Parts: sequence; C-alpha cells; structure tokens
Amino acid sequence: MCFNSSGGAINWFPGHMAAATRAIRDRLKVSDLVIEIPLSSVNADLQPHLSKKRRVIALNKKDLANPNVMHKWTHYFDSRNQDCLPINAHSKSSVKKLLDLVELKLKEAISREPTLLVMVVGVPNVGKSALINSIHQIASSCFPVQEKIKRATVGPLPGVTQDIAGFKIAHHPSIYVLDTPGVLVPSVPDIETGLKLALA
Repeated sequence: MCFNSSGGAINWFPGHMAAATRAIRDRLKVSDLVIEIPLSSVNADLQPHLSKKRRVIALNKKDLANPNVMHKWTHYFDSRNQDCLPINAHSKSSVKKLLDLVELKLKEAISREPTLLVMVVGVPNVGKSALINSIHQIASSCFPVQEKIKRATVGPLPGVTQDIAGFKIAHHPSIYVLDTPGVLVPSVPDIETGLKLALA
C-alpha cells in the first residue's frame, strides 16, 4: 500500500477482495444479524447493506484500548441507538456477553425461523476468526451440539480467511456463524486512516 503525500485517496484493492465483497453482499441478504468490528476499518461499500440488518458493533481488543476513549465510543453508538459492546475476543466472559446480546437481538427471529445466520465482518486481522473460535468454545459447552465443530483458521497475517465459511454453534434453532474474509476498502481516504489500518 502506498501513501499519497498530497493527502488524496490511497487506492489498493486486490481482485480477491473485490470478489469477497460481492460474496459478502450476497450473504448479507440472508443473514439475520451482523457482528461488525468497525471504526477506521468500516467498509463504506458494505454500509448500505449493513444498515438494513440487525447489527451489533463489537469494539474488539478492549484490553489494549484507552478506557476513556472506549467509553466515548460506546456513548457515541448508544446516542445513535446502535447496539455496541467492547470485547476481548480471547476472553470467554467477554464473548459470552456478546452472545447474550446477539441472542437478545435475535429473540424475535428465533421464534419463527428454523435456521439463523450471524455474519462477522471487518477488515483483515481485527480478530474475526479469534472471536469465532471463542464462540465455538462457549457453544460447545452451552449447546447440545452433536457434530464436531470446526474452528476458524487464525494467523498473524491479514487474509488468512479467504473464503466465507459457516460454523454451526447451536441446534433448535440451528444457528450458524459466518466467518468472512477480511476486506479492505477500495480507497483509503487519508494517511491517518491508512496508518490505523496498517496497525490493525
């Protein structure tokens, strides 16, 4: 990725990310809820589709964040009636709180749908797969899951998850979590945002 010293947009969008964005849009149509890991990593191309869905904003890596800044962000989302929860994807107690919120948001749909889909979205390396693995660990002890649960692949480099895969976490109703590939935005608007994405 290169930076434009004049302050203009920075363009970098591999073909596989364009294809992944299209695939995510298609699956969003049938998803019942979205867990989004956001801020500088928000994908503007997906926002029109995400805004129409039940959505929970997961502010990941809260253990590394300034508590005062985190509080300001939660207040920001609360003031806009957007469900938001600071989490640590590696903490079972933290992820359990997220699952409780997801269940609350899906309560109406659970009563009428035999199968529910929860999609996790965000740019590369923000903790999506780590979050899903924590969800698996909790689900295996809380739900009567009969078949073996597959784990998401976690790696230190962006782009480890390249395909959209579904992971079953519960029966009655059947609930699947979709782990999506990390997709960067086609154009980074400024250097500050680019630096934040580079440090994700």
